[in-house]
Amino acid sequence: PMPPGAAPPPDPSTDPFAQLRHDLKTPLTTIYARAQLLARMVRRSSSLTEPERITMLDGLASIEAAVREMVPLVDAIDHQTK
Repeated sequence: PMPPGAAPPPDPSTDPFAQLRHDLKTPLTTIYARAQLLARMVRRSSSLTEPERITMLDGLASIEAAVREMVPLVDAIDHQTK
């Protein structure tokens, strides 16, 4: 699922930037979802030490935060050119 704050699906027939936003957001959605899945696996792992777990979860949280910052920038692409 797309992070909070994501815009609704674009209408390519009325929005010339719809395909560009779609093409940029598709990999962001994948990155965000995979980071969430990995975080869940890290939290459930019995083979990691606590310092390893904390390091990995911090890194995954940084990835999720970066995606959340990128989505509004991608959504604003057409608004910046008007």
